[in-house]
Amino acid sequence: MKQKVFLLITICFLHLSAIAQQKPPYTSIKPQLEEVIKDFPNYFKTIKGKPVSEVVENMEYVSEVNVKNSLETKVIDYSNRSYTSWVWECKLFETENLDELKRQYKLYYNDISGKSLIGKTSANNLVAVSPYSSPSAELRLWSNQFVVNKATDEYKNLVVDLVAEYINFQWAVYVRVYDKEKDEEIRPTSKQ
Repeated sequence: MKQKVFLLITICFLHLSAIAQQKPPYTSIKPQLEEVIKDFPNYFKTIKGKPVSEVVENMEYVSEVNVKNSLETKVIDYSNRSYTSWVWECKLFETENLDELKRQYKLYYNDISGKSLIGKTSANNLVAVSPYSSPSAELRLWSNQFVVNKATDEYKNLVVDLVAEYINFQWAVYVRVYDKEKDEEIRPTSKQ
């Protein structure tokens, strides 16, 4: 009888540990996000590490700020003749399982949404641009954007983007921090 109980307990333990190993670990990104956002007005100069690529139009650098258990973190500069845009990008996780994607994506969304990041006042929290909607199998690209509520001039164009993208038969989830002009402020340019 004792052997059967011991065998049953062992099987349950092995089953639970196998399930736990299949799920990618969730880690709060708030401390790292706060550090990145604080460096946003400096074009990520203090968190930008060594160059990874030599392509002048899209230089990539190793990020000095890394999220625990993330797959890749980098700082990218996109340049054209008149403007340079900086992006901090972190690949949080990959999964083939849509239910796991939805669960993890919602956790990261809640971690970002409404959090006071710049200072400790509620006037500087991140707010979603539109209501939350869950990723679906019908779309290959999913995004929820956040902006700073009552942002000062240095943070008025800051966007935090949580993205789920279906690539090579699996979902990859990224968080990106970048500078974006508001759509109503973008003006057409003359053709040259």
